[in-house]
Amino acid sequence: MLIEEGRINGDTTTTDITKKKGGWITFPFILGSVSGLTLVAGGWYANIIVYAIQQYNIDPITSAQIHNVAAGGYNFFPLVAAIIADSFFGSYWLILVSAFISLLGAIMFTLSAALPQLRPPLCDPSTLLCKTASSPQTAFLYLTLTLAVIGLGGTRYLLGSLGANQFDKKEHQRVFFNWFIFSFEMGFVIAFTLIVYVQNNVSWAIGYGIVVVVNIFSIGLFLSGSPFYRRLIPRGSPFVSIGRVVVASFRNLNLSTQDHEYFSESTTSRAPTSGLRFFNNAALIKIVDTQSSVDPQKSWRLCSVEEVEDLKRMMKPLAIWGAGLLESTIYAVGSNLITVQALLMDRHVGPHFQIPAGTVYVFALIWTSFLLVILDRILYPLWDKIFCSSLTPLQRVGIGYFFNMAGMVAYAIIERQRLHLITTHNLLDQHNAVSPMSVIWLFLPLALLGTGSALYLPGEVEFYYREFPKSLRTTSTAMTSLRLAVGYYLSIVIVDIVRKRTSWLPNDINHGRLDKLYWLVSILGLVNFFIYLTASKLYKSNHNESDIDVSE
Repeated sequence: MLIEEGRINGDTTTTDITKKKGGWITFPFILGSVSGLTLVAGGWYANIIVYAIQQYNIDPITSAQIHNVAAGGYNFFPLVAAIIADSFFGSYWLILVSAFISLLGAIMFTLSAALPQLRPPLCDPSTLLCKTASSPQTAFLYLTLTLAVIGLGGTRYLLGSLGANQFDKKEHQRVFFNWFIFSFEMGFVIAFTLIVYVQNNVSWAIGYGIVVVVNIFSIGLFLSGSPFYRRLIPRGSPFVSIGRVVVASFRNLNLSTQDHEYFSESTTSRAPTSGLRFFNNAALIKIVDTQSSVDPQKSWRLCSVEEVEDLKRMMKPLAIWGAGLLESTIYAVGSNLITVQALLMDRHVGPHFQIPAGTVYVFALIWTSFLLVILDRILYPLWDKIFCSSLTPLQRVGIGYFFNMAGMVAYAIIERQRLHLITTHNLLDQHNAVSPMSVIWLFLPLALLGTGSALYLPGEVEFYYREFPKSLRTTSTAMTSLRLAVGYYLSIVIVDIVRKRTSWLPNDINHGRLDKLYWLVSILGLVNFFIYLTASKLYKSNHNESDIDVSE
């Protein structure tokens, strides 16, 4: 259960405090912090594959796997942070602590780039001999990554839930979530362009040093908005209540409604809903006991109808979450192997400028940011006027999944053509030869992936925020992040299996068949798309709204 921070006695109502705190005045502080802290994360995330290859002498595919582990971690940790926030401290303090952990990670990245003793010597260009990093050097790199991952994970979606808590109207929350994703994407855009350029062309240490300064500024901006935030603090852990419902359901399995009735703390709700009926056992109480006052401090044998319904409200959206797991694998594969692919393509734009390989993915982020504004300001309002109804969150998610699948098909076609050019120009004998194919061709699949992200990311966050119990609002916004984390870990497994069982992914991908991996992931995406359509069609909303059906 959540209560307003500052509520001291029963005379102070939640409505009174709501009028004094929150609202649009918090908008610039929260979104500015989102952009700044995301830029900090992008400062190491965008170029980590190139950094591992060039500065730590790690082979390309292993570097991509390190990227996947880090990406999976920063998408998994928001759930851990959300559980802690919902159970103990609330979002505000956990965001602040995580921002300082992020700062420590940024400082350590700067030290690793500035101090030669923290890295192995560079490869000898004449002999191509490379010395691997020592155990202490590798440990320092992994510790740095761990701190950076925790720092991003503890701020990323918690800022989203804190921001949504500032608004009462669903329309205002929808607008906030769109701009929240926009701010997140813009932070990455700046990191993938400006920071990566400085790292590749000026100095790795200076690039990471800029990240440290931005992190400090972001902490200051977040603290500046403190007087205006509406802060919800937990009053007991909702997860203990969920555990009690599960245990009580099993313990009361043999009870019947003939001699028992349902215990409710509210006079307006006396019987639980019929869905997931097994858990209704947790609220059964002897009829004779209902005549006397029931101890509000309930045991692990009895729960209220409200607690049972909260568990059901949490479990129902999990079907939608599970239906998107394979989809997240598409996003993971497409966002990391593209750097390896871009390294072996013509990245020149004009005679003097070459696009850094770590910057190529920024086109998807730019396109996502642009499309979010167009959707929010033009396309969604136009749709509402023409069809007299809004696209539901699940409908937006389904359309986004389709665009992601189309993006992987485009990846496969372009990679097949790149390999064809390598063969026809007799470049196979050269180590890691660069194909004459322009890297600009990758902008097509990136645009498709960016369109998918603009549709499904805000839709998912909004969906879980609406459908989860109020006591789990922070956890709800981390569900999208958890799905992405599982996707990154699944992609690690898939890539490992492909490397061991096939010849598709050698260290020099010119001698492999990366396109076949893309086709495999595209097929998984198609299967996942139909699974999602089925799950969303069967889903019944927790609200008194029309059933949500993306097939419409």
